[in-house]
Amino acid sequence: MAQTNLKTRSGNRIVVVFDGKQIGLVQSVRASDDYAPEPASGIGDIHVQEYVPTMARHSLSVSTMVLNQGSMLAAGIAMENGDAVLQGLVFDIEVYSKDDGTLLRKYVGCSYASGDLEFSKHAIVMSSGTFNALDVVGTLG
Repeated sequence: MAQTNLKTRSGNRIVVVFDGKQIGLVQSVRASDDYAPEPASGIGDIHVQEYVPTMARHSLSVSTMVLNQGSMLAAGIAMENGDAVLQGLVFDIEVYSKDDGTLLRKYVGCSYASGDLEFSKHAIVMSSGTFNALDVVGTLG
């Protein structure tokens, strides 16, 4: 009897979503989660008893992201300059399994931090970029 191999996942789909609508695709993303653990110890004891998380920082390094210019303009999120960025509009980056379409990981409330953009016919192509996310859900399992 044949069965699905779930030990590894490849060929996953990474999409950019704003207000529930897909506005782009990502070729590659490297995610980093940092919880800024601080050592906790007692008075008169130099030994650390535990490391307490103090701040969740989620950052994504994206390689080759294509954003649909028409979808962005229709959604009102094409950021023209620093004044537009101050509006605080955020989007989600979602990773789906190609095998069965289940959501593996979702980075919530992503903001553009920096990157390189190329503007061409019908699309905005980011060759590299960094985003900060407010939160992350999903276990990749």
